[in-house]
Amino acid sequence: MTNSRPNLPLFTLAIVPLIGTILWVVLMIAGGPAPHTFEQALFKVSGLGPLYYLTYLNAALLTTVPTTMLMAALYGYCKPSLSGWVGHVAVAFVPVYCVLNLFVYLSQITVIPALLAMRVQVENRPTADLILRLTLQELPDSTVAFFNVLAYAILAIPSIVFGKALAGRSERALRAGGALLALSGGACLIGLAGTISRVESLRAGVVVGGCLFLLALVFCSVGFWRRVERSKP
Repeated sequence: MTNSRPNLPLFTLAIVPLIGTILWVVLMIAGGPAPHTFEQALFKVSGLGPLYYLTYLNAALLTTVPTTMLMAALYGYCKPSLSGWVGHVAVAFVPVYCVLNLFVYLSQITVIPALLAMRVQVENRPTADLILRLTLQELPDSTVAFFNVLAYAILAIPSIVFGKALAGRSERALRAGGALLALSGGACLIGLAGTISRVESLRAGVVVGGCLFLLALVFCSVGFWRRVERSKP
């Protein structure tokens, strides 16, 4: 069953995380190369300048939250073409993704500054460094970095389900967006497997998934906008 009713809110919910994701990419590039060791990660965050806070606030408020809202809206949009239990199960993963990623990104602007201030005192430095090794998001083997990968793997479930539903639409842009959304979910699951197994080639699936998700948002935004345009008298 196809829902052809134009939907301006869906276009809005697609364009906001698209803008947030593009800004995230720009900010990450501006922040310099990704660190590979604890010392590199510590040096990178030691300044805590405006770029650092903007990066994580954007990731939380312009990417994670709007993406959660988009997925919830896609559930309603795709529901007529989904088996009842499939849609319910898929959408149940969305708030879990949101909570995990908000914890990841907001911890970087709350917990990390406190730990950096703590390690100024020499007697506190070993304890602060131990916790920093667990909580620095850009440190590939930290606990928080794993939660970040896990969050995107959890989002992969609704991405695949709703992506497949969108891929069956009549609008070509939505079909392309749906296919890319499903592929991004698959890539993130591969990334989780690579993170657990410590296979770098598979771990890159998270980055690939992010790129595919960005492209999916572009096509979905175009598809939903075209439906809005066709509804005008």
